[in-house]
Amino acid sequence: MLANSAMELVDRCYEHHQGLLDLEEFKGAFISYVFEVYQAEVVAMIGHDAFYDHLEELNLANCRKDFDAAVDEWFLRQYGSKREEDGYHDLLFALVKTTVAHCHSRSREELIHDLTKYLTTPTGFMARWKNRKARTSSMYFRYLMKLGIRTHLDIELLVDSWLIEHPHAFHQRAQQMMDQPPRRGRPNNLELSLLFDEIHQVKPELTPRERERIRKIYYYHRKQLTLAAMVEKFKQYLASREIQVKPAKSPQVG
Repeated sequence: MLANSAMELVDRCYEHHQGLLDLEEFKGAFISYVFEVYQAEVVAMIGHDAFYDHLEELNLANCRKDFDAAVDEWFLRQYGSKREEDGYHDLLFALVKTTVAHCHSRSREELIHDLTKYLTTPTGFMARWKNRKARTSSMYFRYLMKLGIRTHLDIELLVDSWLIEHPHAFHQRAQQMMDQPPRRGRPNNLELSLLFDEIHQVKPELTPRERERIRKIYYYHRKQLTLAAMVEKFKQYLASREIQVKPAKSPQVG
């Protein structure tokens, strides 16, 4: 069936590709689609010469210039002139957390690979999103693009943004806690738990008073100090207590 406009033809190209493409990649894919897939269909219907007349009717006579302009306009209509400035959708951060918890990614590069696989393969998030409903793979990638995931670079930027808020994500303890359901009452505090893990290497057995001191150190200093610095602060606390409990030396009798 002949396309009625260049926009319709770009849309068909997107339906045919079904994947993540940045703007420049999509421009190349559109030219390939028109002269490989679409041309074969049209020539079979109306002949070779009529195919080029048809392209002129769609304002695609000047190959690269007109084709690029058509893709630019399609992107503008679909997604606006620029990315939303409100930050990432909460769902995307939740998907990163799910990926870390299930795949046990050990580095930024592993997480990017694992998240890309989870977002783009039929058995990953796509299957959950379809959920036996009348949804196509093309509809899924449009949904991702609406969320802000249009290219592989967008996945890298998403991971980097998430890691800013979760700098300890590759710790084994952190990933175990991510995989646990939320508790009632006091929520799981990942960074505080990591602090206790670090301190247990210094002092395996802690008194209730020492545990309370660790919590105070964390809540008073968590915005200024790293975990290592908070561990050092607790060591200083232990050292000061040892000095206090040492018996004073008896005065020497001359």
